[in-house]
Amino acid sequence: MTPVAVVTGAAGGLGSAAVAALAQQGWGIVAVDLVEGSGTGEWVQGDVRDDATLRRALKVASELGQLGGLVTATLAEGKAPLEELDTRVIADVLEAQVGAAWAWTAAAVEAGASSVVHVSSVHAQRAKAGMAAYAMGKAALDALVRAAAVEWGPRGVRCNAVLPGFVPVERNRARWSDPAAAEELLNHHPLRRFVTAADVAEVVAFLLGPQARAVTGVSLPVDGGMLAQLPDWA
Repeated sequence: MTPVAVVTGAAGGLGSAAVAALAQQGWGIVAVDLVEGSGTGEWVQGDVRDDATLRRALKVASELGQLGGLVTATLAEGKAPLEELDTRVIADVLEAQVGAAWAWTAAAVEAGASSVVHVSSVHAQRAKAGMAAYAMGKAALDALVRAAAVEWGPRGVRCNAVLPGFVPVERNRARWSDPAAAEELLNHHPLRRFVTAADVAEVVAFLLGPQARAVTGVSLPVDGGMLAQLPDWA
C-alpha cells in the first residue's frame, strides 16, 4: 500500500518543496493550504486551525493509502516590536504554529502516522528585533517535538523538526535580489551560499522516511552554518 504524507502549508516555498521531495521518493501526498496549489498530490483547501480541514485531509489520506507521515510548514509571523506586540497577535501566532501543529500531530498519529516533521526556524534559538512572536512560536514548536518524541516513542512514533535559516523565496525577494543586501546575508553563512527550499525539503524527506528510523526528538538546523557562527565583534 502506498505510504501517504500530509503536508500543511503546501502552497508556500518550503511546503511546496517538501511536497516535491516526498513525491519523488514515492509518497502519496495530501497537500493542505489556504489556497489551492498546482503541484503534485491531492489538495485540501482550508485553514489548518479549522477541525473540518483536518478531518478532510485525513479522509483524503485514507482514500489514497496508508497514512505514514505528517509535515507541517504553516507560516505565521506577527512582526512587531516587543512594546507594540498585542496579546491577540501572540495568541494567533501560537495557535497557528503550535496549537495547530499539536492538533494535526495528535490526529495523524491516531490515524496511523509514525513519523512527523515540523518546519521550525533558527529563530527558535536566536533573537531578531521585531520577530518575538514568531520566535516564541518556533521555540514552543521545538518543545513539542521533544515532548512527542518522548511520550510517543514507545508507540513507534518519531517526531523531529528542521530549523531553516534564510531561504530565498518570493516573499523575501527584496533582500536577496539586491546584490549589497545579498552579500551582507552571505556573510552570516559559513558555506557562502544560500540554503534553498529544495535543500530544506531533502532533509525533511530524510527525517520523515525510514533512513532516519533511529532519529527522534531532534531539531536539526538547515542553515548553511548560521547558528554555528559567532558575530564578528572586531
